[in-house]
Amino acid sequence: MMLKQAILEFHKKISKSEEMQQQIRAITTYQELIKFGERYGYSFTKEDIRNASSSINENEPEVPVRQAVSSSSKISQQKYHHEFKCLDIPELAKIAPEFDKLKIKPSTVDINHFDSYFRKDDFNFLSLSPAAQEFNSRHHEIVTSESSSAVLEPYPEYTKRSFHLINLDLHVDHLVYEQYFLTKLKIIKYLENLFETEVRFSGSLWYPPNSYRLWHTNETQPGWRMYWIDYDGFEQDTRDRPFFRYMNPETKELVTLEEQSKIVRFFRVENDANKLFWHCIANPTKFNRWSFGFVVSNNWMDKLFCG
Repeated sequence: MMLKQAILEFHKKISKSEEMQQQIRAITTYQELIKFGERYGYSFTKEDIRNASSSINENEPEVPVRQAVSSSSKISQQKYHHEFKCLDIPELAKIAPEFDKLKIKPSTVDINHFDSYFRKDDFNFLSLSPAAQEFNSRHHEIVTSESSSAVLEPYPEYTKRSFHLINLDLHVDHLVYEQYFLTKLKIIKYLENLFETEVRFSGSLWYPPNSYRLWHTNETQPGWRMYWIDYDGFEQDTRDRPFFRYMNPETKELVTLEEQSKIVRFFRVENDANKLFWHCIANPTKFNRWSFGFVVSNNWMDKLFCG
């Protein structure tokens, strides 16, 4: 009971501090939240947070990211993605050196163990359209295999078949984590100043060679996403090209975007069953891919190109 009360007090402390709220918006995992609490003298576990969360939700609802209504005619309702070269946009080029600092390979990751979980059949699943008749049964088989797995937390995230990549925010016990987190916070501050509203990290992902993220929709967290994508090397003339693929919610057409270094991509996640944004990612190259995601407001384009 005392521990639950401590978590509730910590939550109230956060609600009264804009600085702490900004740090919270740079956090995406329980592991980071626990580390965050330790900085302020609080010690708790994932289970402690779960047990206290119901009381927090009853007493003080979370403050959501403000979603400004866009008046821009540049955003077509029929266009499902927007992609730019980071260095072609002056306001993003300024923050590029900070993103380079996030391209880490935590010492806590066993890359040989990671490689052992690669499945060619799952990788080939990326070629099957979510609109295909056989898609649902195949997707259900993968999801079921994950939910019935005997592997318990904490576990390497890549043991999930749908997630053959590294979530950097789960790895908080390596030597460079504190500097890594400070860089994330610096980027949040910069983007919030640029977009003139709250911005929240949604993921910091490392895709080693031969990695992938299977088909998913993110439907439980609707809204605009911004992803900064980069590699540690690149070859244009090669058979195996990394890609981002999605199904057009309207036409059911598969759209494949071949990638390159330092691009920024925007797309909108929907929770309407008729508008789900099915998408997947593959890095079949010998290079490392990093992807840093953010929840941004509806008027991001107005702010990005206001000049």
